[in-house]
Amino acid sequence: MVYTNEFKNWLTENTSYSPPVISDIVSRAKRADRMLEWNGEDIYQFRLEQLEEYKKLSVSVRSQIKKAIKLYSEFWLSQKEKVD
Repeated sequence: MVYTNEFKNWLTENTSYSPPVISDIVSRAKRADRMLEWNGEDIYQFRLEQLEEYKKLSVSVRSQIKKAIKLYSEFWLSQKEKVD
C-alpha cells in the first residue's frame, strides 16, 4: 500500500519538484501499487517489470513509474529509519 499523503509531504520537503510534478509522481506510484502491491522489497521494481500489464505500457510511462518507485523507495527507507 502506498502512503500517498505522507509521500506527497516527503516529496515537498525533500525535493524541489513543483506541486503538479509531485502529484504526477504520487499518481505513478499509486499506479504501480495497483499492478503490484508495494511491499518494500529491494526487488520490487524487478517484479513489477515482469508483469504483462507493466510491459504493455509505453516506454515513457514505464520510465515515469520507475522514477516514482525510486523516489518512493527513498521515502520508505527514510520512514523505516525514523522507526528503527
